[in-house]
Amino acid sequence: MVKGPATVSVEGACHVLGSDVSGQTIRIRTGKALPFEPRGRCRLRVRLGRGGRRWLADHTKAGTSLWREVAKQVTSLAVDKKVTVMLAGDTDTGKSTLSAYLANVTLERRLVPCLIDGDIGQGDLGPPASIGAAVLSKQVTDLRDVTASLFEFVGNISPAGFERIVAKKLRSVIDRAMTLGDIRIINTDGYVRNGGVQYKQMIANELQPDAIVCLGENPELLKAFEDGPWQVLHAESSSQASKSMSERADRRLYQFLRYIGSGSFAAELSQVKFIFVGKLFSPSELSRPPIIQLEPENLERMFVGLGSNGQVIGFGIITDITRGKIVVQTDLDSFDSIYLSNIKLCRDRAIHIRTV
Repeated sequence: MVKGPATVSVEGACHVLGSDVSGQTIRIRTGKALPFEPRGRCRLRVRLGRGGRRWLADHTKAGTSLWREVAKQVTSLAVDKKVTVMLAGDTDTGKSTLSAYLANVTLERRLVPCLIDGDIGQGDLGPPASIGAAVLSKQVTDLRDVTASLFEFVGNISPAGFERIVAKKLRSVIDRAMTLGDIRIINTDGYVRNGGVQYKQMIANELQPDAIVCLGENPELLKAFEDGPWQVLHAESSSQASKSMSERADRRLYQFLRYIGSGSFAAELSQVKFIFVGKLFSPSELSRPPIIQLEPENLERMFVGLGSNGQVIGFGIITDITRGKIVVQTDLDSFDSIYLSNIKLCRDRAIHIRTV
């Protein structure tokens, strides 16, 4: 196992998450841990950055040997039809890693995977507060290297209180991705405690997947799905998946900044509409805001989704509202709608807007 920041030069035959990395140089981002699994004679030359580390892991507790049987069962479902597979499990059970592995195995079977990332707090295929989807044409070792083609905007980085919105947005992405890929792999967040199991059950009922993969030891989660129309599979959790609170915060900020861009665009206020959790608001309501998200002090530095013709096409930060214009930090040069959120980005940190 190697945890970034690190650079690993592979000499010989080796796989990472089902992807053949023989003879390649792999760069590992800060906080990301990858299992390097030799196939015969192999030498790894590892250069660690600050905070990076390497160690020998028990193959029964790390690596793809944990999930080979599950991957075989999942891909066998797609022999003669398109299928949808949902992943569910607690925080730090390895859901994102399993998503990448399943996608790589799907490609190895000459099938096309479509990944849908429903983790609105720590997602790989979009910024926090959003849902992203992408079709993979080649194997990957890090899902953050994948460019998403579809987005939905939720507006909060925690599903608590937004459960039904997340479920509906996931349903929307699946409907739009219906013709994309042979296997749709849905990664969900780690909210399974304190009402989270019922939330996952709601998502499953909304999405109607062909199979649900439950990671880790959670009898309540397994029981919640056992009477459904789907096949329930169990996968061991990876003991190497844990991240510290600071690593999670840094990773979340990185994802925000990655999707915002450094450009700026000023739109006529009269030409845009505001949307929050599915409700539409006009610019004229800025003078007497019906919701706190439209109050001037909350709009400043707010992280937003940007849309055109009813679809989310990008993201940005509101930097100014003046003289009938709204200025957004973004690389887009056109949009007709602004999806509001509960998040402000100030001084390299994310701040949650108080709603009460």
